[in-house]
Amino acid sequence: MRNETTIINVGYALVDKDLELRKELHIEIADGLITHIGSGYVSNASLDLRHGIALPGLVNAHIHVLDYAFLEYGIGLKLEEVVAEPHGLKHRLLDSLTNDDIAYACKRVFYKLLRSGVTTAIIFSELPWAIKIMKDVAREVGIRVIVLGRPRRGINVENVIDEADGLGLDSPLRYDKESLNKMNRLCNYKGKLIATHVAETAKAYLRGDFDLAINHLDADIIVHGTYLKEEELSVLAEKGKSLVVCPRSNMWFGVGLPPIAKALERNVNILLGTDNAGLIDPDIWRELEITYHLLRLAQSNASAREVLKMATTNIEMVKKLSINNVLKEGAKVSITILDARELDIERVKDVYSAIVKRASPMHVIKVISR
Repeated sequence: MRNETTIINVGYALVDKDLELRKELHIEIADGLITHIGSGYVSNASLDLRHGIALPGLVNAHIHVLDYAFLEYGIGLKLEEVVAEPHGLKHRLLDSLTNDDIAYACKRVFYKLLRSGVTTAIIFSELPWAIKIMKDVAREVGIRVIVLGRPRRGINVENVIDEADGLGLDSPLRYDKESLNKMNRLCNYKGKLIATHVAETAKAYLRGDFDLAINHLDADIIVHGTYLKEEELSVLAEKGKSLVVCPRSNMWFGVGLPPIAKALERNVNILLGTDNAGLIDPDIWRELEITYHLLRLAQSNASAREVLKMATTNIEMVKKLSINNVLKEGAKVSITILDARELDIERVKDVYSAIVKRASPMHVIKVISR
C-alpha cells in the first residue's frame, strides 16, 4: 500500500549535488522518495513553508556518542590521558556504563542531532555490546546512523563487523600489519566501511599511522589528519579516500588544526564531524562556521558553498555507504528546512555564506527523513 503524497511549498531550496539555489518551489514526497521538484507554489500543499529554505539533511561524519554519559570529563588532561585506549580516562569510564547509561546517552545525542537538522551520523562505538542499543535507539528517534565498531575485551573483528556497519579504529598503530590486512579483507568481503583516526597528533603521525591506514588497513575514511602533508593529501585524493575533519575537537585538545585548505586544493573529499560528544557539543553548525573561518584564515578561495557540501552532499563520495544525500527527484528524502525569515535571506548577498556563518539549531523548523 502506497503512502500518501506530501507536498511542501518552500521559498528557497538548495538542489542537486552542487546545492544550486532555487526560489519559490514545491517538493513532492511519496514512499520516502522525492518524486517531484517543481517551480512555483501549489494550493494543495501539505506544508506551506514559504518562509523556509530547504537543504539536504546535515551529516555528522564523525561522532563518539557514548561519552555523553559522563559530560566534561578529563578537563586539564592531555589528549592521550583522556582518550588513549585502553587505559585513558574515557575508556575506564566507558567500562562502568550500564545498558541504561548507553541508551540514555544515545537518545540524548540523537535527539540533539535531529533537532539541529542532522539526518545522518557516522558513529564510532568503543563498546561492541553498545552497537545494537545504538541502532535500536536510532530507529526510535528516526535518525540514520552508521555505527562503526572495534574489537574489545575478547570480542573479535568478525563478531564486531557482523553487528556493526564497519570498523572504526582508534588508531592503526595498536595493530600489527597482518591484523590490519585481515580487517581490510573481512570488511571488503562483507562490504563494510573502514574508518580510523590518523595523524591527530604529531606523535601518531611520526610513528607512521598514515602508511598503516592506507597501505594495510586501506581505510575508506581518515579522521582528523591534522598533521598530514601535501603529498599524503594527494594520496587521499588519488585513492578516493575521504577526510573527516573535526577542528573544534582539535582545538580543544590542543593538537593543532587540520589542513583543510591544502586538502581542498588537492581535491580531497572532506566531511565534517564533531568528535567526542562528552567534551564537544554535537552541533555541526558550529563546525561549519569554524571551518569557513579557518579557510579564510588560510587565505583560501574556497566558497561557503564548498563548506556546506562538507556537511551535506559530500557523503555521496563515500562509495561503500551508497548515500545520495541530495535534494533531487528520485533521491531518498533527507531534508532540513531553515527559517529564511530569521536568517533574513531576502537581504543577504550570499545565501551560502549566511547559512554557514549564521544558521544554528534554533533556525531549524522542519526535518524530514526516512
